[in-house]
Amino acid sequence: MKIPTYARYDYCNQRACEFLEENNIRSFPFDVKRIIYNSGWGLVTYSELMHQFSCDRDTVIRCLGSEDGYTQLDDVNYCIAYNDEEWLGDRIRFTLMHEIGHIYLRHLVDFEATRLYRGSLTKQENKVLENEANAFARNVLVPTAMLQQLKNKSVSNISNHFGITLAAAQTRLNFFYEDNRINKQNGTSSRLYTIFYNFYYKKKCTTCGYFIISKNIKYCPICGNKTLQWGESEMKYPAKIKLDENSKAVCCPKCDNEEVSPDGNYCHICGTYLINECTNYEGNYSEGCGRLAASNARYCIYCGAPTTFLQNGILKPWDFKENYNTFMSLPDTLDSEDELLPFN
Repeated sequence: MKIPTYARYDYCNQRACEFLEENNIRSFPFDVKRIIYNSGWGLVTYSELMHQFSCDRDTVIRCLGSEDGYTQLDDVNYCIAYNDEEWLGDRIRFTLMHEIGHIYLRHLVDFEATRLYRGSLTKQENKVLENEANAFARNVLVPTAMLQQLKNKSVSNISNHFGITLAAAQTRLNFFYEDNRINKQNGTSSRLYTIFYNFYYKKKCTTCGYFIISKNIKYCPICGNKTLQWGESEMKYPAKIKLDENSKAVCCPKCDNEEVSPDGNYCHICGTYLINECTNYEGNYSEGCGRLAASNARYCIYCGAPTTFLQNGILKPWDFKENYNTFMSLPDTLDSEDELLPFN
């Protein structure tokens, strides 16, 4: 196969999206070396080559024909060599992803000229392949969908968020609009949005510690405070009441009646209202709301009003603590069988 005259940016962007999907990349910056190890490719530093062949760094650079990195295919597997000088910093991450680009874009497989020695390529052929590898690297390290969500698109902020050099961040910014146009045209944008949806909309409540993934949410459904921030938390507040698609309990949460009528909204045994919804019907809190709520929601995520489950005592307040008398609740002696049981 002949090396194309011009870089195939549409192909590069699609392959970058596939790479993000296949490697389950959801947050940034990520560990590029870990991906190389997990892929089973070889990885060697210029320092190791210097030690192995008893030569200096300039000799390694001259032999490999690159100051940054080089990839070789030995018919069985790939091996990536890279310059590991400390002053290069985050430039190493881009170099490694650039070399992965050569692999993932099949440069060493599809083109006969690269199978012999990449140094034998013409300047134009080398430029095309380098441009493709660069396009792949920037679209993996800083996907357009992620950059689009970044409010502060300054070069320094891009550099800090994605772990790339200032120069690479400037280049990413320069190509952002063109890459974004390509992605919209070939349908990659929607795929990227799906990949990073959970990353965009993860929120934690600084009051009660609740973690939720939701796009249109203003108030915490657990404590009702408007203290949601972007980020992660381990607090889940599990949903113990099973609801149908209309937020109606399939089993009465008070008397455990399982014969709930599909037509009525009240339990015919104890009279409990079975739907968890916002109680703000008349606009007592802001504008009238009354929307359906999740089974563990104490408050409406749209207006902050209490839900029917909280109001009716089905759900306890998030900071409610049982007043246990631990001395009276423990038996004086334990049976031998019970000693093996875990605490409830």
